[in-house]
Amino acid sequence: MHLHMGPATRSSSILLAVLLSCSAAAAAHAPRRAVLVGGALGCLVPQPSPAASPAAAPAAASAPAAVTDRGFIDLRVIRSFDVDSGVLEDAAVRGRVQFELYGNDAPKAVERFKGFVKGDIGQFRSSSDGPSYRTGAFTTLRPGVILQGGRINGLRLTEFAGAQQYEYGSRLVPLDGVVEVNELKHDRRGLITRRQFSAGPEFGITLGPAPQLDSGWEVIGRLSQDSAGLLPLIEGLPYITGRSLEEPGSVADNVFNAQKSLFTSLSKTIGDSRAEDRTGQLLRRVEIVNCGLL
Repeated sequence: MHLHMGPATRSSSILLAVLLSCSAAAAAHAPRRAVLVGGALGCLVPQPSPAASPAAAPAAASAPAAVTDRGFIDLRVIRSFDVDSGVLEDAAVRGRVQFELYGNDAPKAVERFKGFVKGDIGQFRSSSDGPSYRTGAFTTLRPGVILQGGRINGLRLTEFAGAQQYEYGSRLVPLDGVVEVNELKHDRRGLITRRQFSAGPEFGITLGPAPQLDSGWEVIGRLSQDSAGLLPLIEGLPYITGRSLEEPGSVADNVFNAQKSLFTSLSKTIGDSRAEDRTGQLLRRVEIVNCGLL
C-alpha cells in the first residue's frame, strides 16, 4: 500500500529521525544506567554522571623539628692516591659542613653526639681530651641511601670482665647503648641519624629519602650548610660494591659469587678479619679534621 505524506508529515518524520539519531549517539557515548519509569524498568537512557567529589586537600606538612644546637665539621677529602708530587694534600679538598641538632626529639642521642663533638664523654668531661670526632672519618657509602662515619681513632671495643667495653688511651670508656626512638622520618637528604640503641660514635648522613632506615635508625639532626659541595664530592668517590663486574647471571659472574662465598666462609671459620663484609667501604680517605659547637 502506498502512503502519501504531505510536506508537514515529511518534515515531522525528518525531525523525528534526527532526534532519534542524536539520542542514539548520545547514548553510545554517555554512561548508561537503568531508570525506573512509572514503577517498571524502562529503557536504558543516558544519565548525567554525578559531579566528581572535590579532591581531598593535601595533608599539612609536619612541623619541622625544633633546633636546639648547632655545630660544624671540617673535612679533608683525598680524591686520589696517585699524585705526581707525592704529596696527598695536593689531591685533597677541604671544606666545612654545618649541622643542626634536634635535642627535644632525640635528647639522649643528641647528648651522646655532642659528647663526641666536644671530646668530653664520661671521665673526660672535665678535660675534654677524650675520644672526639676531630680524629674521625667517614668510611662507608650506600649510594642514594646513607654516608656512614664517625669511627674515632684510638677508640676501640675490648673485652673486660666478660663484656664488651670501649677503650681509649688505655682507659675504659663506659658507654651504654642509647635507648631512644622518635617519630622523625628519614624523608629527605642531609639528615643526621644514628642506629637505635647504639653506644658508639658512629652516625650517618642520608643521601636521599630513606624510609628503610626508619625501623632501625633515629634522626637526630640535619646538615644546614654544605657550601663546598662536599657531600656530592664524597658520593662520587670509588667504593667496594661487593659485586662482580661481569654480566649478571653469566658464567663469570657465577664463578665470582661462588668464590666470594667460599672465601668468606673459610675466613670466618679460621677467624680471619678479611671475612668482614666490606661492601660500601670507601676507597678514598674522608677525614674529619675538626669539629665543634657554634
